[in-house]
Amino acid sequence: MIDKFTAKERAYLASLPAVKSVSPSHIRYTDRFKVEVMCRYNAGESPSAIFREAGLDPKFIGYKRVERCIARWKQQEERDGRRKGKGSANHYLQDVEDDLSIAELQGAAHEEETDGLTSADESQDMAAKLAQAQLTINKCDLLIAKQALRIDELERVLRKFIQ
Repeated sequence: MIDKFTAKERAYLASLPAVKSVSPSHIRYTDRFKVEVMCRYNAGESPSAIFREAGLDPKFIGYKRVERCIARWKQQEERDGRRKGKGSANHYLQDVEDDLSIAELQGAAHEEETDGLTSADESQDMAAKLAQAQLTINKCDLLIAKQALRIDELERVLRKFIQ
């Protein structure tokens, strides 16, 4: 049985930054909120605490609703991961680190073999260096995204203290 939200409750829910839309029986969340929840959940935080911080107290919206959201979003991560050939963001970071380690090992081995480089060898060497640089950039982008989520979280906590 799905609990129905009153007009007043719907107005409150619609005012939250995490909520995209509300009907009498359903809440649609913003993509940004979904990503934040899953990043924090994958980092070990409690789903109830994450929802509560966003103004979505599980006592109000229902613990089962929070549980279903997490399950649905986890499945989506897994589907997206299979489609891209990667796992979650944490697995992606591990893949990048593994690729960097391989590239570094290949680079070290390649430096030992560069006594008589031809034009083709130089092109291949440059391509390998560009690929390694791109892997480093991707790793930095992921780190920046995680930091942005953390800053957003800290700003919300700060606003609570100011109010």
